[in-house]
Amino acid sequence: MDLAAKAAQSSQAPKISQASQVKSGSENDFWSSVELECQAMVKHAFAKGLKVPVKVTKALHQQSLNPQDEGRAEQLTQIHNQLSELVSPAKPVTIMLMAKETEKASLFLFLGRVPLIRKMMMVAILSLVVLIALSLSSYINNENMVTSMFDMEGTRLLFVQAILLASAAIGASFAALFKANSYVTAGCYDPKYESSYWVRFVVGLIAGIILTQLIPLNLDSVARVAGGAMGNANVDGQGEASGVSHAALRISMALVGGFSANLVYTILDRTVETIASFVSPSTSEDPQELKQALVNQFNQEKIQLVSELSAELSKIQQQVMANEEISHSQIQQLLSQYQLFLTSNERTL
Repeated sequence: MDLAAKAAQSSQAPKISQASQVKSGSENDFWSSVELECQAMVKHAFAKGLKVPVKVTKALHQQSLNPQDEGRAEQLTQIHNQLSELVSPAKPVTIMLMAKETEKASLFLFLGRVPLIRKMMMVAILSLVVLIALSLSSYINNENMVTSMFDMEGTRLLFVQAILLASAAIGASFAALFKANSYVTAGCYDPKYESSYWVRFVVGLIAGIILTQLIPLNLDSVARVAGGAMGNANVDGQGEASGVSHAALRISMALVGGFSANLVYTILDRTVETIASFVSPSTSEDPQELKQALVNQFNQEKIQLVSELSAELSKIQQQVMANEEISHSQIQQLLSQYQLFLTSNERTL
């Protein structure tokens, strides 16, 4: 039995040492990443012309020379906190991301040092090229653009839907680029929110199709309003008289839907509320029934209050009867407590 126990302990010893090595290695990697963030923040501060305390740079240099220092965690924490406060509102994760992208020296670095910006720029450029290429087709005309998607088929439907998607993609990518660029410029862009920008992009594509194909709109009325806004006179009430093309209007609506998906959501939400009001209209309560309900509630509270007061009086009576030698001062104290009970009660007649 002793030999078996020793053999088991000897077999577990290498596993424990391996686990401790893995743990120490991960800790070293963590503090190494913290040190790299500090170095990136120092470079950012110097590039921005900020005054970096000499003791901070000196302490950071000492940590790079002595990576096995026992006080490494404490020193790096203090340095990181001071530098984070110095470069605020920029975030260390954003500064580190830009530093890594700069070191990669990518061919498309001129589009931006943030991967999301580069990807979204490529999507916007590709969408613009597709829009221009499709607009050269004979299928893209006022007749096809006004016709519903349920009244077309084949290549004609494919070209119309493709140009609407391209227009919605331009609007969605423009909105995402505008929003992301404001965070990148301020230095507070967080890569963990990258997926939310792509979600907004896809939602913009859906909104563009919904606004142009699934929501019934009178393009003649829209053309007249657009022509009036541009100062064009509408002679015979037709959309063409205003000088506004129905095809351009449909494509512009897809772009607006892609840019502002919230607009389409608001339209659909208002539509649902309107339909719900017809299906189950809100009925106003009868004034007599409401009055009777209030009277019943008042009577119930009155009965409950009287019961509480009677119970309190019964307690005082029992105390007086139980103590035959009760003094006037004690009776006065009991009456004072009862008066306090009355004034502190929230429910009144």
